[in-house]
Amino acid sequence: MQKDFWLKLKERLAKAVSENNIYDIDLIAEYLRNPSLMTDEYYTQEHFTGYSSIDKPHIKYFKKGSLDAALPKMKMYDYLYLRNKNNLNYIALNFYGRKITYREMFYNIEQVAKSFLQMGIKEGDNVVIAMPTTPESVYMLFALNRIGVIPVELDPRTTAKDVETTIRESKTSFYITMEDCSPMIDEILANSKSVNDQLQKVMFISPTESLPLGMNYLSDFKDYIERMKGVKPKVSNKEKYINWNEFIKMGRNYEGKIDSLYKENEIAEIIYTSGTTSAPKPIGYTNETFTAMVRQVELGENDYVPRDKNLDIIPLFLGFGSNNGVYTILAFGMEDILIPVPVIDELPKLIEKFKPNHILGAPIHMKVLLRYLQTTPKSLQDLSFIKSLVCGSAALESSKQYELDAELARRGCKIKVGPGYGQNEAGPGLCFSSDTFLENRKPGCSGFPLLFTTVSIFDPETNEELKYGEDLEGEIRYKTPTSMKGYVFDREEATSKYYQVGLDGEVWCHSGDLGKIDSDGGVYVTGRIERQIGRGGFKFSPAEVEDFIVAHIPAIESCALIGKPDEIEENIPILYYSLKPEYQESKDLIREEIITLCQKLKEYKIPADYIEREIPLTPNLKPDFKKLEKETLGLKLERIKKTN
Repeated sequence: MQKDFWLKLKERLAKAVSENNIYDIDLIAEYLRNPSLMTDEYYTQEHFTGYSSIDKPHIKYFKKGSLDAALPKMKMYDYLYLRNKNNLNYIALNFYGRKITYREMFYNIEQVAKSFLQMGIKEGDNVVIAMPTTPESVYMLFALNRIGVIPVELDPRTTAKDVETTIRESKTSFYITMEDCSPMIDEILANSKSVNDQLQKVMFISPTESLPLGMNYLSDFKDYIERMKGVKPKVSNKEKYINWNEFIKMGRNYEGKIDSLYKENEIAEIIYTSGTTSAPKPIGYTNETFTAMVRQVELGENDYVPRDKNLDIIPLFLGFGSNNGVYTILAFGMEDILIPVPVIDELPKLIEKFKPNHILGAPIHMKVLLRYLQTTPKSLQDLSFIKSLVCGSAALESSKQYELDAELARRGCKIKVGPGYGQNEAGPGLCFSSDTFLENRKPGCSGFPLLFTTVSIFDPETNEELKYGEDLEGEIRYKTPTSMKGYVFDREEATSKYYQVGLDGEVWCHSGDLGKIDSDGGVYVTGRIERQIGRGGFKFSPAEVEDFIVAHIPAIESCALIGKPDEIEENIPILYYSLKPEYQESKDLIREEIITLCQKLKEYKIPADYIEREIPLTPNLKPDFKKLEKETLGLKLERIKKTN
C-alpha cells in the first residue's frame, strides 16, 4: 500500500467515526483487520488522525517488525514448559532459602496432576484454592491447567459467609486451604447440609510444607515462622479431610492420561476483583490471558533474563500476582522468591537479604522503601543489582516517584521506578514503562500500552472517541488479548456492561477509569467514574485533590477524599490522611497546614473535615474506599469554613 493511501484511509475512518457512518466504518475495518496491512510503516508515519485507536502512537517504543509476531495458541502450562525445557537445572522457586529447580517444579506439577485425577477431579471441574503463595500453590495452579480443571483462587482470609458462597457458586467438590482455617470449615459444614453434601474432599495444607530444615532459626522472619510452626487448630478427624502428604500418595498409582487438549478462549483460572468500589466479582482468565502477556513483554523493551531473581510479594490469589508475579517471571526462566506473608514494612529487609533483580509492587511498597532509604541513609548502600522496579495496582504520586528515583540513583541503581496501569479484568495489565520511555517521563503518566493492546479515551455519555494529545479527559477503554473472558458464576449482566460495542463497530472493554492520553501515547489515570464527588452542581475527581495535597505536604504518607451524602449539598468531601511516623509529634501543625493549603482549591472541592488515620487497604493493596465510605456515613462533621 502507498503512504498516501494510508493517510486518506485513516482520515476517512476518523471522519466516519465522528459522523457515526456505520457503512464506512465497517468497510475500513475490513482493511484494518487484514494482518498483512498491519505494518510498521503504517504506524510510524508523521501524519496521524488524532485518534489513538487508529494511530497507536505508542508503537514507536517497540522493535521494528514486532507487529508481525504471532501470539501463542496453547495452554499456559505447555507454553511455560516450552520456554523452559532447556532451563531445567535453573532455580525456579525460592521458598525461604529452599531452592527448587525447574526440573523439580515440573516433576511436582505432574505428581499433583496425577493426584487430582486419581481423586476423580475431571476436565471442566472447578477446584477452590484459598492459599497464600507457596510452592504447593504454584504446583496446583499449573497441574490443574494440565488436566483442564479450573482453579478458583480465593484469599485465605475470606470470611466464612463468602467462602460458603464461593463453594456454592463454583459447584466445586474439592476445597483446599490452610490448616489454620479448619475451624471455619468445620463450622460451615456443620451449619450447611447442602455444602456438606456438595464437598467430597477438603485438603488442609501447612504453609510450612516446603520450608527447609532449621527454618526456626532464621532471625529475619522469626516471628512469622513461629506463627507458621506454632500451635495450630487441631484438624478434625473427618473422612473427607486430607492433608498434603495423603493427597500426593493418592497419585502415585495413577497411570492414565494427564494432559487435556488446548481450546481457544477456554477459562484457565478464576480470581476475584479487589472490590475497591463495588462488591468483589469472579473473573475468568483464559490461557491467552497468561501467554499473550509474556509474548508482549518479550517483544518490548525489558530487562528479564533467565536466572534473574524476582521478589514475589503480590499474593497469587490476585490477578497481578498469578499473572505477573508468578507466570511471567517463570516463563522467562527466572528465580521467583516466594513470600507468602503480606509484606509492607519488611520490604527493605527482604531486598537486603535476597538482592532481587526485579520487584513488582504497589504504591504502598514504593512509599515504604522511599521512607526507609530517606530515614536510614547508611542502609542498602548498593542497589545496583535492581534491574526493574515496577509499581502497579494503583497510581504512585509523581513527587514520591521522583524522590525514590533519586534515592535509587544515589545507591548505584541505573533504573527508574516503572509505573504501570491495568485492572483485574485486563489480566496482567495494559500499560508498562520501558527504560527509553522513562528517560522522558512526564509527571502522572502510567506508561504506554502493550504491543497488541489498544487504549483510547471516550466520552462516557456520547461514546465518542476523544483525540489524544489535547488534554481531553474521558473513560479509558481498551482492547487487549489478555482480557478476561468475562465475569463468571452467572454475572452476565456485569459482563455485558464491561464489554460493549463502540461506534466503530468494535467491542471495547469499559474500564470505569477516567484518564487521558498524551501525544506520545502515554496513559494518565485521573480517577474512577464511580468515585466522582458531586457537590452543589459541580462534579470532580477526588484523585485530583489527593494528588495536590500529597505533592505539597511532604509529611503526608497517603490520603483519601470521600464524599459524605448531604441533603443540601449532595455530597460533602471529607479528607482522611495518614502521616509519616517521624511527623507524629507535629500532627496539629500539619493539620493546620493541610487546612490552609486546601483553601487554594475551588470552593466546592474544599474538605469539610480533616481526619488523621491509617488509610485501610484492600487485599490488592489499594485504598479501601468502601470502608472509608461506611465510616463517613456515621460522622458528625466539624465543618471547616473557607477563609478569605
